[in-house]
Amino acid sequence: MKTLNEFLAGLHTGQPVEFQRLKVMPILVDEDRKLPFIDLDEALKQGFIVITEVSEGGSVPDLQVSNKSDADVIILDGEELIGAKQNRIVNTTIVVPATTSLTIPVSCVQQRRWNYTSRDFSSSGSVAYASLRRKKHEHVTQSLRASATCRTDQSEIWRDVEGKVARMATPSASLAMSDIYESTVDTTEAELHEEIPHLENQVGFLAFIDGNFAGGEVFGSAALCGKKLRKLLRSYYLDSLDQAVKFPAVSVEQIFAQVQSASHEPFAAVGKGTELRFEAPNVQGSWKLVDDLIPHLLVFPRLSNN
Repeated sequence: MKTLNEFLAGLHTGQPVEFQRLKVMPILVDEDRKLPFIDLDEALKQGFIVITEVSEGGSVPDLQVSNKSDADVIILDGEELIGAKQNRIVNTTIVVPATTSLTIPVSCVQQRRWNYTSRDFSSSGSVAYASLRRKKHEHVTQSLRASATCRTDQSEIWRDVEGKVARMATPSASLAMSDIYESTVDTTEAELHEEIPHLENQVGFLAFIDGNFAGGEVFGSAALCGKKLRKLLRSYYLDSLDQAVKFPAVSVEQIFAQVQSASHEPFAAVGKGTELRFEAPNVQGSWKLVDDLIPHLLVFPRLSNN
C-alpha cells in the first residue's frame, strides 16, 4: 500500500471538459516518469509481438501471446483484438515479459463467428465500452477469489454485447462489438478527440456520464496515458450514447478516498508483477505492481445491487 499511497499522493485533478453527455476530469501528475514498457499497438506495429489462437482449433477464453522484443509489452484491460477465429477483449491488464510466450485470458465479443479471417490478431483501436468492462471486472474478481483464474461469464458478456447492438440499432450479422463502434463512435471521433485532448503531464482521467461516475484510469506515465487515451475515450463515449446505461453518483472526493481506504487483495498476475484488487462502498478496481512501478490503475463504480 505504500507504493499506491505514494503514487496517489503525486496526482491532482485538472479542469473538467465536456462533450455531449460525457464529462472528463483529467488527472495530472506533479512529476512525470518514464515506464519501461511498450504498449500493445506499438508492439503490433513493430512486429514485436504476435497474438494467435492457442491452437488450430482455438479456445474461446484463451489466446497465445509471443513477445519477441527485449522489452516488456503492456496490454490494457479491455483492449479489443480482432481477427483469427473471433474477436476478443483482454480480461485484465497484462505485462508480457520480454522474449516470453504466454497464454492470456480473454472474452469473446463476437458471438456468431468461429472461423479464421486471419492467422494473427490485430488491434481494433478500441477497448470494451465502460459498462461492459465494469461487468467483466466483477467476473474476474470473483474468478480470482474462487479459482485463481481471470475468467468471465461468457454467456453474460455475449448478452451484454447483443443488447448494445440492439439498442444502438447496429447492423451486425455476427453480433460484433466492433460493429457498434463503427456505426456510432467512428462518425464523431475526430470531434471527440479535438474537444478532449491529452494534456501535458496528464496520466489519467475520471469519466462521468450525465454527472454520474462511469470509470477512471490512471497510468504510471503521461506518455503511456497519451497512447491509450484515444481508445479509452471511445469506450466511455459509446456508453454516453446509450440512454439505457445508468451509472451511480459518486463524487471525486469519494473516489480517491475510497481507493486509498479499501482493502487491496493481492493475486498472482498473468505475466509480470502482482495484481491487486479492491472493493469499497462506491467503487471497485484493480492495479498492477511491476518492479515497484504501477503502470495502470483502473476504477469502476459499484452498483447498488453488488
